[in-house]
Amino acid sequence: MHSVFGHSKTCSGVFAGAAFFVCFTFFATVGVSQIVNVESKRDGLDAQEGWHGNVNFNLSFQRNTSDILTYGNKSTIQWQKNRQRLLLLTDLSRVQAAGADFVNQGFWHGRYNYHLDKKKRVSAEVFQQAQFNSVQLIQFRYLTGAGIGWNAVEKDSIKFRVGTLPMYEYEELTTDVIERNFRQSTYVLFFFRLKMLEFQTINYYQPKITELSDYRFSSSSTIEFTLRKWLKYNVSFDLLYDSKVPSTIPDLVFTLRNGLGVEF
Repeated sequence: MHSVFGHSKTCSGVFAGAAFFVCFTFFATVGVSQIVNVESKRDGLDAQEGWHGNVNFNLSFQRNTSDILTYGNKSTIQWQKNRQRLLLLTDLSRVQAAGADFVNQGFWHGRYNYHLDKKKRVSAEVFQQAQFNSVQLIQFRYLTGAGIGWNAVEKDSIKFRVGTLPMYEYEELTTDVIERNFRQSTYVLFFFRLKMLEFQTINYYQPKITELSDYRFSSSSTIEFTLRKWLKYNVSFDLLYDSKVPSTIPDLVFTLRNGLGVEF
């Protein structure tokens, strides 16, 4: 299986080359994270130079007791040359049923990295991001920041990456509330692979610099077991906690998924 440092689809390597797959999923609570998980999209240090990536679109319509329209777009585009790297992400999705939005969210993220050493262990990073999420009452949020990332360990079987970036945040809520804040965004990524097991976790902590009690925490973890040469089982868990949200929005949302993969 490819790790997040291979191609951009986390755990998709389990199904690569498979002519058939079976998966089942259950959700503890459906929630859309407000923190964009950039580290899961970034290629490894040995990635090919030049431009590469993927762009996906989806559209579906269903008529039953009510009309359900679903459409969206996801893309990951990367460019790398010598010590420089550019990452561009988009993710837009909307689900309408009976004229009401059940999902209406999206983001655009651009990040530039420059490795400060020849081994590409330490990098300077600068980014910009724009997003919206009507369910979470976010009409518009803009982020920009810069900082340092460190690849502490970079091996096929184990990886450890940390980074910290001060950032400016401008946010407009659908309730007409406007926020302008400075936050510190810190992330930690850990990955290891054994013979029959792979595990990865990515965690973000974003406190408001002038008010540490106002913070966001996001965690995304996946564990995969090789039951047989042709059979994989994986569990993923995504969590977001926001200490300061409108009273009508839950401060904690999470998603739990289970999946089986068969390849032959």
